[in-house]
Amino acid sequence: MNGMRKLTTYEILREELTRGIITKYSVTQFCKATGMSRGVFYNTYTGLTDLFCKSIQAEIRTHFREYGDCQSNQLVFAFLRQIGNDRLFYTNIYRLTRKKHTNHICTQINRTLFTEMQKHLFNSDYSNKHIKSMTNVLLTHITNWIDHGCDAQVLDVYTDVEIILPK
Repeated sequence: MNGMRKLTTYEILREELTRGIITKYSVTQFCKATGMSRGVFYNTYTGLTDLFCKSIQAEIRTHFREYGDCQSNQLVFAFLRQIGNDRLFYTNIYRLTRKKHTNHICTQINRTLFTEMQKHLFNSDYSNKHIKSMTNVLLTHITNWIDHGCDAQVLDVYTDVEIILPK
């Protein structure tokens, strides 16, 4: 699959997972929605968890690309606002992956968040160790927020993580 097709695939996934609270979602449902055969799906992804993970990774990369010229605090606030606006999408992915492969998806997402933050802070005085700690804390707060249905306001979550962000 080329990059353009995957973008469309992720958009379809977003539509599917924002229709309401979802407790079950299958490869068959996804393939039906995208018009993709199961063979193509399994040649592209190892399973639904891999699809969800790659979708979130694409969201992170896109966000950092769009806000790359902003200061870190603006970038993070906009990212939290995006999650808050798309809370149903993120909450559904969290629910669907909570029992299966949660550690794997969190590790992959954390690695992507670290890589993008590392690129963003390339010309700064921050060490990789500091950036890694920052992304660990940020992801922990985001995961906790999503776990609680994004019930806290974006500004409250931002206030919690603001202290770790570069000035």
